[in-house]
Amino acid sequence: MTVAASSVGRMRKGPRLLGLLLFAMGVSGTVDHLAAQPVMGVLLNAPNRWIFERLEVFEGREVFANLSLAFVGVVLVAFSFRR
Repeated sequence: MTVAASSVGRMRKGPRLLGLLLFAMGVSGTVDHLAAQPVMGVLLNAPNRWIFERLEVFEGREVFANLSLAFVGVVLVAFSFRR
């Protein structure tokens, strides 16, 4: 019984960490788009600089795309805490 409970706990850490990373990327990308942000630009601003600014689909919607990425991160974290 404890083996199953511990494996479920470990399985929830992955989505939680991914959610936190997506949230940080979304917020950092939003700040970078509105005002230049030099802090951890390569890691946290990767979606903003490599995806949202280069694809025509997101032209004029970069802030919305970054905030949507942050929202997906919050949802992942919230669902990882559900039982």
